[in-house]
Amino acid sequence: MALICTLDIEMARLKLTTASLAKQLGINESTISKLRRNQFSMIDVKNFEKICLALKLQPGDLLHIESQT
Repeated sequence: MALICTLDIEMARLKLTTASLAKQLGINESTISKLRRNQFSMIDVKNFEKICLALKLQPGDLLHIESQT
């Protein structure tokens, strides 16, 4: 199983760039980029909360478990 983050889809829907979201939230661009590319091993809860609040989403809207069969 793999944990998948759909932040890239939500950002595209809202026409947000990594740089603009990072600046708005005061989060490092690399943190957002890693989530967008699903190249994360841990998620800082405070940063994830900021992202969810800014995009008006619940954590479950962004994180999904994908089974690998």
